[in-house]
Amino acid sequence: MKLKSAVALLFLTISLLGGCSSSGGENEPSSQEVKASVPATEVKVVKATVRPFEYLISASGKIASASEVRMQFRRSGIIDKIYVSSGQAVSRGQLLAELNSESQKLSFAKAELLLKEKRLAFDDQIMSYVIDSVRRKQASENIRVSSGLAAAELAYQEAKLEFDNSFVRSQISGVVSGVELNAGSPVNQGDLLCFVHDEENLLVQAEVLESDALLLSRGVSAEIRPVASAETSFPAKIESINPRVDERTGLVRVVLHLTAKSRALPGMHVQVVMHLPYSKNIIVPKEAVVVRSGKMVVFTASENLAKWNYVTTGRDNGKEIEILSGLNDGDDVIITNNLQLAHDAAITVTPNDK
Repeated sequence: MKLKSAVALLFLTISLLGGCSSSGGENEPSSQEVKASVPATEVKVVKATVRPFEYLISASGKIASASEVRMQFRRSGIIDKIYVSSGQAVSRGQLLAELNSESQKLSFAKAELLLKEKRLAFDDQIMSYVIDSVRRKQASENIRVSSGLAAAELAYQEAKLEFDNSFVRSQISGVVSGVELNAGSPVNQGDLLCFVHDEENLLVQAEVLESDALLLSRGVSAEIRPVASAETSFPAKIESINPRVDERTGLVRVVLHLTAKSRALPGMHVQVVMHLPYSKNIIVPKEAVVVRSGKMVVFTASENLAKWNYVTTGRDNGKEIEILSGLNDGDDVIITNNLQLAHDAAITVTPNDK
């Protein structure tokens, strides 16, 4: 009797387990229902467009002035006055500084007086010659020497030059920089007073790789960004490319000219970004391209669904990338939240505020 009860209990348990399994199968949602239950992913899109790809070449450089003069003292002495300070604008010929010149002024006055005396002596001697013009000219040269006039003229010129060398005048119009001396300071001939540069005629000297130099040409546009202020930029164009590779560095010197007035300063370290137009292709933002199973993929938006597209990419300039195949001009390319997307995933396109 106990055996029959155990067998009956076993069959009952099996029946109950089968019923539960059958009931679970009927309630399991289909894959379509699961996909429909997942909330749509919010994305932003941009249009894939066919246009020239802008290849960027970057280099570091330094600002310099195309017109800059080292203002130096032309004789030794003691500084009497300095009339300018760093940052001051000056015009061509403006007096910048002067040395004490009491001795030079006295020597110049003596030389001027001696010259007058010798001219009078010369005039007295030449008046006594009443001869033809040819012989008079020959006699005049002799009398200039014998009367001392020739030597007096040289002495006058020498004294005047020494006196004029007491004054430092700007050779160009521009802005003064590098003034470090003070009145009363002793200086030697050739010592630096300051620099004067034209702030509206600035250059950038940069060095690029050989391979990049072959792609460049005069007139190519560029952006100049100070290292100390990356958000600031100045427009520029390539002015010259040195047709020789530096044997020491293996680089090529490129000179760019700033095309607009800027607050750039000579000696400032900058980052140079040269914009080189390249061939026309479909261009998309770099963030539109994702890697799936080692292949490049771009998702496009179509009727609120994400579409998976294998693409072949070309050059990359850090911001944009060429698409050589896999997309069409005008496709709506997804650029956000595309890392977790799947083919035919539900999406909601939000306005692109980029």
